[in-house]
Amino acid sequence: MRNRCELLRRIQTYDFNMQEAALFLHTNPCNRRAMEYYNFYRCLSERAKREYERSFGPLTNRSNNYSCNWQYIYEPWPWEREV
Repeated sequence: MRNRCELLRRIQTYDFNMQEAALFLHTNPCNRRAMEYYNFYRCLSERAKREYERSFGPLTNRSNNYSCNWQYIYEPWPWEREV
């Protein structure tokens, strides 16, 4: 379970860094270093989210990979998992 918490913390950190870079890019859209920083954390975030979802299930309803039903609702909810 510790790996799950660590992975969630990494995802939060990567997404925070992306958001901060996006705010900077709103006023500095041509800053190449800021765009590289944003893309670096975007890649890390996407990789961490794929790893999390392979191990623990979807993070959001947009991550639902079941094409013919809403299957993820039958998995344990976050508060139903052992900590």
